[in-house]
Amino acid sequence: METEEEVQSKYIKPYAYMEEVLCQACADGNMGLASRIMHERIGPNCKNAVGKTPLHYAALNGHFEIIRLLLCNRAIVDVTDANNVTPLHLAARKDHLRCAQLLCMAGADITRVCASGCTARDLAPFDSPTCYFLERCELGEKPEPKVVFARPSKMTLPPHVIPCKTGTGNKGIQGKEDRRRGKN
Repeated sequence: METEEEVQSKYIKPYAYMEEVLCQACADGNMGLASRIMHERIGPNCKNAVGKTPLHYAALNGHFEIIRLLLCNRAIVDVTDANNVTPLHLAARKDHLRCAQLLCMAGADITRVCASGCTARDLAPFDSPTCYFLERCELGEKPEPKVVFARPSKMTLPPHVIPCKTGTGNKGIQGKEDRRRGKN
């Protein structure tokens, strides 16, 4: 007759709820929730029921800022899942260039091979910027921080949110307040 501990050791360990929530927050790109959960002392290197870490999910979905948050909280950059897949493999496979650059800057091993025998460059789409970047890294070039951390040139706020002077065509927030008070 087996003891209860022996029976449980044969099956998947019961994982805590918060590790699953942290992985889901990182997959969704929910920065606020991810930082709150890590503030509650859930480590960035925790694994969920399938053996993936929050860094795997952030890299898979291309969430650059979440990857930065995890790395700043000492996430292991070359952590592997059951198939020896690293976050760099996932970022390369989905062609997330900035994420791959950030992971390489943090010290990811670009020569690591997954269970299928592929490196991150092998998984990157052919002729993609990510593939070219990983080829240059294999030749010894390192990513430039100015390029990796450059902000997108497009405006992140829609024009109707930016306050402007009264009397212009774009009423912005001031116009919204006037409409609420009944002024035209």
